[in-house]
Amino acid sequence: MSRKKDDEKQKEKHLAEFREQLAYERLQERNPVQWVAFQRAHKIVDIQEQLEGGSFPDGACFLHATTVGSQHFRVKKITGIDLDTFQVSIEIYADDELEEGIVVLPLEQLEWFGFPARAVPTHHFQGFIGIAPMPGQGGVSVKAPRAEAEQTDAPKA
Repeated sequence: MSRKKDDEKQKEKHLAEFREQLAYERLQERNPVQWVAFQRAHKIVDIQEQLEGGSFPDGACFLHATTVGSQHFRVKKITGIDLDTFQVSIEIYADDELEEGIVVLPLEQLEWFGFPARAVPTHHFQGFIGIAPMPGQGGVSVKAPRAEAEQTDAPKA
């Protein structure tokens, strides 16, 4: 009986992964602007997860967003990405305009990010191709696109 239960758990796990992958593909097709912005945020997450402590030293990562107020943010780390609301939560360092804390920005307003020479290992970053793998267990919350997942034609367990 335990073998059958384990098989069912494995089957459900694979079906959930399949539905999630379909949801990401639909998101990419239906919301290309948000998808590219997600890829930008995800690339920062990839780099931050390679750093000791999972965060950038002060002055190592800068983000530009087209917002009404502040537009440049000194990134400490990305703490979450919500693909239902297309928002990203970023822990930032203080600067002349902002106090240290958390900012929540719309994904589509992330214009660019940059790293000063030799600040962090970026491994000759070239851009975005295809669907990037989702972040690992590095403490960054990536909320999958629930609305897209509900509309998939994925098989049900």
